[in-house]
Amino acid sequence: MCGRYSFYDSRRRIAEVLGVDDDGPEFTPHYNIPPGTHPPVAWQDDDGVQIRQCLWGFRPPWAGDDAPRPINARAEKVATSPFFRHAFARHRCLVPANGWFEWQAQEGKGKVPYYITHGEDGQLLMFAGIYDPERERKEANFAIITQPASASLAHIHPRMPLVLDPGSYGAWLDRSLTERDAVKQGIRSRNAEDFLHWTVSTRVNKPQNDDASIVHRS
Repeated sequence: MCGRYSFYDSRRRIAEVLGVDDDGPEFTPHYNIPPGTHPPVAWQDDDGVQIRQCLWGFRPPWAGDDAPRPINARAEKVATSPFFRHAFARHRCLVPANGWFEWQAQEGKGKVPYYITHGEDGQLLMFAGIYDPERERKEANFAIITQPASASLAHIHPRMPLVLDPGSYGAWLDRSLTERDAVKQGIRSRNAEDFLHWTVSTRVNKPQNDDASIVHRS
């Protein structure tokens, strides 16, 4: 799963990577993003690509106020699950990140946190996501799509975010692609063998610890 991640890049960098003009206010860097907060996401609507802050915790519009708010959606089921399938067909988004955290169970040590990123300087990544747009009395919200972990990361955790290759960003946001097979043919994931990982301090266990040292090697 993906239950905590970092985004400390700039809004300008997101716009540059997506090839769009955006003059919105800069985002505050966060190194330890938990569910229930409002990190930036990008989606496409009638006015083009939008970069917005959005609640991490998905709930479809028909669900009641007591319905769950899952933070992840499995790639294997997201296109067919009644809870997610409309969003997969109509409301796909990109979730900018510089890396994410997973916890590995180790005998005698409990759960050891790892940080996983692309490059020593934490290159900008885009997770595949789904969202529900803002509606009357409901704010926009999203979930991150996960897939089975690559061979190089499975020893840490059995699942990982679906990290898209940069050449797939346009297809993922393309609202004309609504069928699972068409979407699948248009995208590919980033080469997971290129990711780096290292142990970090257990300070990451508390979301209020949100500074650059969180992602440093322990």
